[in-house]
Amino acid sequence: MSDYLKTVTLGAFTWKDEDRLALLFEHIKRAGSPWLLLHFWLVTLCLNFPVMFAIARLSPFELYGRIYGEGFTQLSPVEFNVFMLESGFGVNVLLPVLGMALGLVLVIQIVFYLFAVFFLKMSRLNLACLSFRSRFGLAVYSSTLPVLAASLFGLYLPTVHILIFYFMVMFFIFQRSRHYI
Repeated sequence: MSDYLKTVTLGAFTWKDEDRLALLFEHIKRAGSPWLLLHFWLVTLCLNFPVMFAIARLSPFELYGRIYGEGFTQLSPVEFNVFMLESGFGVNVLLPVLGMALGLVLVIQIVFYLFAVFFLKMSRLNLACLSFRSRFGLAVYSSTLPVLAASLFGLYLPTVHILIFYFMVMFFIFQRSRHYI
């Protein structure tokens, strides 16, 4: 556990110091795959929180209105909300929608990190070669501060925060990779 916390701290607060970057890669190797996957999952949950929060705040009428358009029912919004809440809106509709949102963010995360690892390998062809796990670890552990900042921003503009997060992570991993020899 202490190696994991040290790795997360080094990943979050290491900038241009080559010794600290070497220590970060050393900790990534020692931390192991379960801790790396745990951190990937935590980053994904933090990134997904503003999306889930925005969906959960919608009333049934607003959610159906966004899905099906304005004229989807002849009932008033209050009547529709009462009807949906009595018929199990939370369990039958809201939970599956939240699950689909989490699944979509998870797939986007996997694709993003695989592309980031691939392009990190391409950019480092003339330098010391890093293993897949080291590149993936650099990308995931460097995501700690960007995901926290993007999640706070996402409370005001959900889904836009995902793009901001990806731009910040790309900047962090390529900046750190450039200073590691």
